[in-house]
Amino acid sequence: MQQFSFHSPVHAFFGFNAIDNLKTLLEPYRTVCIVSGASSPDKTGFRKYMDEYFKDKDIFWFNRIEENPSINTILKGGKFARECRAEVVIGFGGGSPLDASKAIAAFATNNKGFYELLTEDRLEKEPLPVICIPTTCGTGSEMNNYSIVTDTEKLDKINFAKANTFPKYAVIDPVFLRSLNRKTLYATAFDAFTHCLEGFVSVRANPFSDSHALTGMEIILATFAEGADTSKDETLINFLYGSTLGGIVILHTATTLLHALGYYLTNEKKMHHGTANAVLLPYYLEMMRETGVEKCMVVDALMEKYGFDISRWQNEMGYDVTITEILSDEEIEAMVDYALTKKNSEWTPFAAEREFILEVLKRY
Repeated sequence: MQQFSFHSPVHAFFGFNAIDNLKTLLEPYRTVCIVSGASSPDKTGFRKYMDEYFKDKDIFWFNRIEENPSINTILKGGKFARECRAEVVIGFGGGSPLDASKAIAAFATNNKGFYELLTEDRLEKEPLPVICIPTTCGTGSEMNNYSIVTDTEKLDKINFAKANTFPKYAVIDPVFLRSLNRKTLYATAFDAFTHCLEGFVSVRANPFSDSHALTGMEIILATFAEGADTSKDETLINFLYGSTLGGIVILHTATTLLHALGYYLTNEKKMHHGTANAVLLPYYLEMMRETGVEKCMVVDALMEKYGFDISRWQNEMGYDVTITEILSDEEIEAMVDYALTKKNSEWTPFAAEREFILEVLKRY
């Protein structure tokens, strides 16, 4: 075994009633900034929970996070947290609010332009401490320092990740998944599955990441095999655990070409990120098979073990379609050209050659 390293510094609390730990975690702080979308705090009961148990805190809500948060939103959030003199940031919601909370915590203490701060290897001033509370089972953002921000002018996704932008704590309670609709839950579960899969085959993979990736893939596939009944708590906790493992995996391995291609569908077609990955997954598997990626045999064996029918679950999300039904030939070429500029593509386990990728994508 060759030498390798790993680092997973987030202190996480997982399982039903994990939210009760928030009472202890917030004890040192008086002023709290909560970063979320517009509706999730009310829909999940989180706002009521905060009002009931934290009457002694000054709580400020920055509930303006859109899907795929923009640079402008991040800068506004940093200013908001700065002006309310927040001592801690809570990121509450799906991947977008969690990612945004980490960047907002950084800009709260570093009042600079987005690209100016992006170019700094390490932030001059420590970000505010962050507590992440996920309400979806997809990104695993609560377990890493990644913060995906959208440049709306360039139609590009940028990872604002620094050595000191990890959440301090993660409170991972499946209770908050109960308000998710079925399509969203499945889409986010596919995102988690592709995190584990891409991390497993990534050229940056190591024995530590592989163990988490294999466990994550197996638990997600087994849950789909059982029917993925979203009314059952077992489904929620399994998908959420797979997502958490996936977040740890990509911290060490990053993602690959699949995610880079998916970004284009999200940017240009406004497709949910997890759904985009689900649509692209059969093509990516075919690329790995044709180029002889050995680890793909392990993935195929797992899918066969659990009778995993990708098209069935694509249909459940309303996207049992081919790429050629979504994009024109010119758009497919633009997608590949875009993907090959992204850092993710460098970690792909086969030679990411433009003509080969195009041929597979246009094949059916």
